[in-house]
Amino acid sequence: MKKKLFTFTLLYAIFGLLASTGAVHGADIAIVDFADEWTNSAAVAPSLDEYGYEYDDITDDVMGGTLDLAGHKLLFLSAMFTNSAALKQGIDDNADVIEDFVRGGGVVIEPTQADQNEANVDWLPDGLVCVRSDPDPSQFVIEVPEHPVFNEPNKFTEDDFVGWGHQGWPTGWEVIASQEGFDVLMVEKGTDKPIIMEAQFGEGWFVMMCLAPDKYHIVGNDAATKEGAGKLFQNIMATWYDAFLSVEPKGKLARTWGELKTR
Repeated sequence: MKKKLFTFTLLYAIFGLLASTGAVHGADIAIVDFADEWTNSAAVAPSLDEYGYEYDDITDDVMGGTLDLAGHKLLFLSAMFTNSAALKQGIDDNADVIEDFVRGGGVVIEPTQADQNEANVDWLPDGLVCVRSDPDPSQFVIEVPEHPVFNEPNKFTEDDFVGWGHQGWPTGWEVIASQEGFDVLMVEKGTDKPIIMEAQFGEGWFVMMCLAPDKYHIVGNDAATKEGAGKLFQNIMATWYDAFLSVEPKGKLARTWGELKTR
């Protein structure tokens, strides 16, 4: 009896130690969520909760400089998370971890960041560039209307993005002033500056935006903003997460959307 009790106690202690170091994960979605000074909302978690996704919130780990993505398939960085200097530094310092994660089949999604906090996305691998800048756009042109992010499960046209807001800001926060290595999916009307873009890297994907679907869904100005942003959040998850659930190591998106682009 004493031997069994000792074994149980030892295993419990090991499990607790692993959990405290981030080595044990309960879900294959990892999130970095932060309440920035403009929205005062950490919105990825409540959005995922609403749509029934399980996740590991690794914000505190990243705040301390640790990024452990073992066992995960998706890293979702909240809009404006770089308003925290510690979180920005934690991600920048782990660029090699992110590169290995995506190369092996993972997906990283980064909604918009304020250009004063993260103009250049420093943690992207060689060959990929994303630089954000003002202004804040309100009208858009969908460059690839057949892309799943505009169709599944909710159909989006350009008009469906019009009129969103938070406080005095319009639908978009920033534009992508320059980029390399990405396929552009939607641009600002009149300037053709990218708003949503993706890049396949190895077996995985990087997704960059100048929209804040997480924040707008939770704290948007009105019901139309919250509903529209929520539908976009659903499409984002369906496109770059749901499609990867049942296929290893290369996801359905890499096959079906990749094949669609080459037809």
